[in-house]
Amino acid sequence: MQTRAKTGGNTASVKWPIVCLLLIVAFAFAVRIIGLRFGFPYLFHPDEPTAVKRALLFFRDGLNPHWFGMPSFYLYLLHFSYLAYYKAEVLLGLSPVLPHLQPDRLPFYLIGRIWSALLGTGTVLLVYLTGKRLYSAIAALAAAFLIAVIPLHLIHSHYATVDVPVTFLITLSFFFSASLLRKRRLKYYLLAGGAAGLAAATKYNGIFTIFPFLAAHFLRERGGEKGLGRRIGDPYLFFGLGMAALTFVVATPYSIIELSRFLQDLATQSHYLISSGHGPIFIDTKPGALYQIRYTLYYAGGAVFWVMAIAGLIYGLRRRRNSDWLILSWVIPYFILISIPVVKFSRFFIPMLPFLSLWAGRLLEIKFKLPLPTRLFRTAWILSSVWLLLQAIAFTGVLARTDPRIEAKIWLEENLPRPSRIGLIKTETGLIFLDDPPLDRNSPGLVVEQYNRLLPALNRHPQYIIATDFDYRQILRLKELYDQKRCDRWNKFLVGDLGYQKIKEFNTPPIFLWFSLGGKFPPHDMLYNRPRITIFQAQ
Repeated sequence: MQTRAKTGGNTASVKWPIVCLLLIVAFAFAVRIIGLRFGFPYLFHPDEPTAVKRALLFFRDGLNPHWFGMPSFYLYLLHFSYLAYYKAEVLLGLSPVLPHLQPDRLPFYLIGRIWSALLGTGTVLLVYLTGKRLYSAIAALAAAFLIAVIPLHLIHSHYATVDVPVTFLITLSFFFSASLLRKRRLKYYLLAGGAAGLAAATKYNGIFTIFPFLAAHFLRERGGEKGLGRRIGDPYLFFGLGMAALTFVVATPYSIIELSRFLQDLATQSHYLISSGHGPIFIDTKPGALYQIRYTLYYAGGAVFWVMAIAGLIYGLRRRRNSDWLILSWVIPYFILISIPVVKFSRFFIPMLPFLSLWAGRLLEIKFKLPLPTRLFRTAWILSSVWLLLQAIAFTGVLARTDPRIEAKIWLEENLPRPSRIGLIKTETGLIFLDDPPLDRNSPGLVVEQYNRLLPALNRHPQYIIATDFDYRQILRLKELYDQKRCDRWNKFLVGDLGYQKIKEFNTPPIFLWFSLGGKFPPHDMLYNRPRITIFQAQ
């Protein structure tokens, strides 16, 4: 009887982490699938067409992208997914048009978004496996939960863009590096190197996964050659590095075939990121390291995750185990990489999140000398995680609701008298007019006019002006650093002092009960799915 009881207890202790993991992964998948069709039938995300349309051009031009602003692996992933979709349509007798002749068809964008949702969910699983390898099951589950609910990762898992896929591959390579930290096995070297090569072939910053690979090789205490010289000459190391190079070349072959174009495009992209900037968005955001810590990290997961991540980092620095050094071998070089450029989109921070989650989750391992402080500390951690869960639900709700641009379009077309002139203001932050309602230009009696700035719109005096927060938020933030006169003009316009009064506003902030969770000034690329749209009428 005692033996049976012991066996049953062991079985239960083995199963509970698996049950918890399944629940976490299921939740992560659900909040990434819900709202996946946001904005349809319109395409509001400014970056999605870059990859989707280039992947479609392979049907016409062959597999040479003739452009290396981004590597080719993600483009090939989309292309062959589109090919499978096209073949399925043929088999079903739907008589489809060739894919490259219909670049704005929504299924192509949905396929890209599905990949992001799947790989975003896969990252949750990888974080668990990595945490279990480096720390413990409880720390691994906590870290997996955190990456599942962090808003920045959750939001971008809904987009047909490259940031979540590359984060999956970076985490995959790191998992194999964590494995070779424990055991010297050729398969770990090859798998870590291969995943690193694919990460670099997805987005160039993925090449930094070589640092954890090297760190794991030199930090390993058992199962390897002793002495620095023998470690450097270890053939397994060169096999892993060779695999990284090989997979990059296989996944982006034309970078070698058209080497001069590849280097030229790489230099152009580097100049844009490091020197040229992106309009007013990143003015007054130096020093970059403080900007990333105080601003990007804060909005990536909210104030609660900010505290947890910083506390986890401090605890890791204090413990200084090989597992902590391994994480630092990714965090430090990559943090420097994203802090140097002028352009610092919050999405560049996404590959940091799995590793900050590992540290934050590891806090649950802390034990104080007395049991009461330990219980209080863990209770505080659990309450914080409940808040993060509610935050994730709120952000998912935004994606699931009707886009404010579509709501504004419907209201305008149903309620404005005919004839009416409507003025749209061009944003200077790269969206052009994507932040505005997609009004039907053929709607009888509605004349849509586009203006580069507010002043020309005021001079032409349309009956209605539609302003979004993308039009003015950076101007109001920067004041005299950008253009004080324009700042003053916008302030007067918004309060009704320039002949226009606000008559309607459309806004879908992440709200749970009475709590608004979006923050006062979120990063530019965390607002693509929820611009604030205000309609002003001439008085």
